[in-house]
Amino acid sequence: MPLPDPMAGPSVRGKTSVIACDLQGTVREYAADAEALFGWSRDEVLGKMSVGAFHVPKNVPTLVPRLLREAVEKGVFEEEVVLMRKDASTFRAVLTVRPMMREGVHVGYMGMARPLEAPGNPPVARLWFQALRAPFLVASLVPVLVAGLAAWDLRAAFDPLRFALAAIGAACIHIGANMGNDAWDFRSGNDLAVRHLNPFAGGGRVLIRGVLDPTAHLAVAMAFLAAGSAIGLYLAALVGWPLLVLGGFGVLVAYAYVGPPFRLAHHGVGEVAVGIEFGPIVLLGTYFVLTRAFDPAAIVLSACLGLLVTGILWINEVPDIPADASVGKRTLVVRLGVARSTTVFTGVVAAAYAVLAVGVAVAGLTPWALLAFLALPLAVKPVLGLRKAGGDPHALIPSNAGMILTTLVTGLLLAAGLLVDILVVP
Repeated sequence: MPLPDPMAGPSVRGKTSVIACDLQGTVREYAADAEALFGWSRDEVLGKMSVGAFHVPKNVPTLVPRLLREAVEKGVFEEEVVLMRKDASTFRAVLTVRPMMREGVHVGYMGMARPLEAPGNPPVARLWFQALRAPFLVASLVPVLVAGLAAWDLRAAFDPLRFALAAIGAACIHIGANMGNDAWDFRSGNDLAVRHLNPFAGGGRVLIRGVLDPTAHLAVAMAFLAAGSAIGLYLAALVGWPLLVLGGFGVLVAYAYVGPPFRLAHHGVGEVAVGIEFGPIVLLGTYFVLTRAFDPAAIVLSACLGLLVTGILWINEVPDIPADASVGKRTLVVRLGVARSTTVFTGVVAAAYAVLAVGVAVAGLTPWALLAFLALPLAVKPVLGLRKAGGDPHALIPSNAGMILTTLVTGLLLAAGLLVDILVVP
């Protein structure tokens, strides 16, 4: 049953709510006025939720660390900020944060929020867009771009319509997978077990806000998968059965990563499946649509990008180890633990670039593809960041973002190298 709007009457405006958390940011005290103001119940919050949940997500990597640091260094942090209710509506408030001491030992923080205005309406449209998790489309669209240029470079084959359909189909399947995974994680309790607010980990978590209907959300996910499948079937009718096999496997992985009955991620094969999905399946599928062939150089390119996308998933899973383990989602990262997962992550990233060198040496890949090595300084940063941050979800945020940037820049440099080979080399 929804809580009443705490700002419905003018008499409550300006009332201060109180929340206390431990040094990890987990809520330990949650007064009744905070329950009314933010819309989360005590049972949902106490001992389960990070104080980051009360902030606008874009402020979590910057504002939250700063306010905690200033509270310790200056004895108090006080500033006008934008806070967020459970239903994702926002309001301006004066936030005061002080360190909590016990027998001279710093044990946590006490936060007091005094609202300055009534919250707006729940941003339903924005939540639907957030559910798409569009920024992660880099993992599917970059391989499509590289495949198109590889087809042009290696086989002098390019059909704009087929290329566009391949890109749209890959994006639809990827969005369907994103939304489907969130739907199943919500139903399993995985989303509620996530206590951090790392924007790159823990899934979209839009359903826990109670604004979007879970049945409608899952239906939209399946609709995207169906649309992508329809495009794949049309292209397979044009170019032949190998695409049907590749595409069918790709759709199966997209659904079954978390979806029943296979739940690949729960059985420790999700990372491998995703690497195959966004490397060989997407890139080679697009390449076959344009060339009706599988060439060694294209296979090398698919392996490189597949490894980098695996790296994105891998480092994003590290902050989720406690939540995943609590619901039986035994990913490879959960099984290995932080220390060994860090070692494997280093190997995965290194292998992505090593395979390019091998491809140039023995698979007929243009030496211009080695432009991708210019991204190595970017690739080193998330590796070192994971080694330093370990499982700290908030300290890992720059490394999570850095791995996405590494994949994007590497893919664009590969595309640039192929384009140079097309335009410059006689």
